[in-house]
Amino acid sequence: MPKTEIEKLARIIIIGEVEAETRGIVDALVAEYSIRAVSGVPDAAERMKNETFHVIVFDLHEESADIEKIIQSLQQLAPLTPIIVTGPLQDARLIVQAIKAGAADFLTKPLVAEKIRLAVHQAIENRSLKNEIDYLRRQQDVAYDYDRIIAESPSMKMVMDSIKRLAQTESTILMTGETGTGKSFLSGNIHFNSPRRHKPFIKVNCANIPETLLESELFGHEKGAFTGADKLRIGRFEQADGGTLFLDEFCELSFDLQAKLLRVLEEKAFERLGGSKTIGSDTRIIAATNRDIETMVQEGKFREDLYYRINVLRIHMPPLRERIECIEPLAHHLMGRLAQMVKKQIIRMSPEVLVLLKTYPWPGNIRELSNTIERAIFLADADCIEAVHVSIPKIGERPPPAAPSPAKHLRLSDEEEKKLICRALEKNLWIQKDTAQELGLTPRALNYRIKKHGITHQRWRKNK
Repeated sequence: MPKTEIEKLARIIIIGEVEAETRGIVDALVAEYSIRAVSGVPDAAERMKNETFHVIVFDLHEESADIEKIIQSLQQLAPLTPIIVTGPLQDARLIVQAIKAGAADFLTKPLVAEKIRLAVHQAIENRSLKNEIDYLRRQQDVAYDYDRIIAESPSMKMVMDSIKRLAQTESTILMTGETGTGKSFLSGNIHFNSPRRHKPFIKVNCANIPETLLESELFGHEKGAFTGADKLRIGRFEQADGGTLFLDEFCELSFDLQAKLLRVLEEKAFERLGGSKTIGSDTRIIAATNRDIETMVQEGKFREDLYYRINVLRIHMPPLRERIECIEPLAHHLMGRLAQMVKKQIIRMSPEVLVLLKTYPWPGNIRELSNTIERAIFLADADCIEAVHVSIPKIGERPPPAAPSPAKHLRLSDEEEKKLICRALEKNLWIQKDTAQELGLTPRALNYRIKKHGITHQRWRKNK
């Protein structure tokens, strides 16, 4: 079993009164770990004053010993260190008591060397995962702290006031606004400041999933439901049970899926594709769109009954051009984060750059601002971003209408089509929605071709 760097440096303390049995545990581990062996808890306490251990192995000799008290004593000495207990199998109550008291594992005698090594390996790995989860939770708390959201403009202050109130409710929320205004990020802010914060938060972009797969993505499917369904799949509604499901670009749903979504909202229940069992789902919905949903309802492109059911609580995200006061602090925040990612010491922007950023209308909003700053960071050769590094269209400049794309009609070879799509993606800063518009494709059609040709980019989130 290959060892991680953490395991190669791991120190194990073994506590045991019977030297022969302790020696057997030492022999099983000494080739892979740094070992200390002591005869009792008092000796272990002295060792732990000066040394940190990654795992404690306690060899239980007397069945009459108070195992709960022993584990509590060891936990007081090293609260975060996993404890493995070894002992006789005669009394199963010992195992139950040890695990209830907080032991990571209980190994019964006679001990097998491979089993000891596996238990230590798992204890170290689980402790590492818990440390990582604790770190990510602290980072999450920082990311979704209301006071850290950049809201300097009156319109964004009103949005944040609404979010603080609506986060405490259980009702469906409809978020509207142009693409790139931060709807996805603030949906997470709502969830992680709500009573559901300890339950799942699931995101689904309805525009990026082919329609034929979207029903399975949302509701799951039974084995054999369709060709290729070789096993049962749990859908996003089922995964989000008790938590929040964020449906981005939900106006892209077909009428059939709109009807099924309406049922889930009204009855809190659904069936998997190809199944007959009704599954309950206590899921809060946050739906987002950059479309004019009222116009879609009037034109018959969106179900009126679903509109009234989903338009319960509403938040409209103002475009960046209406949040001039937010541009400078947003730019500095993005500069710091992106410079750290690419390991460049960029610490400031020239006054000319700030003027450019504040006077440009930002049709792509925060996403376009982020891409612009990222490109400027790569071009900057000192610690300051200058105007020459910032590439944005001149105010009033409009690109000519795109010519009809050959990709739409599939008249190209696969290699030619792949090159065409890659050029368009690069031109549009790898934003799929803008690329699809230029190529004259729907977002779903472009996404299909991207997967077909195996096109990837380091900034895209990996498909799950």
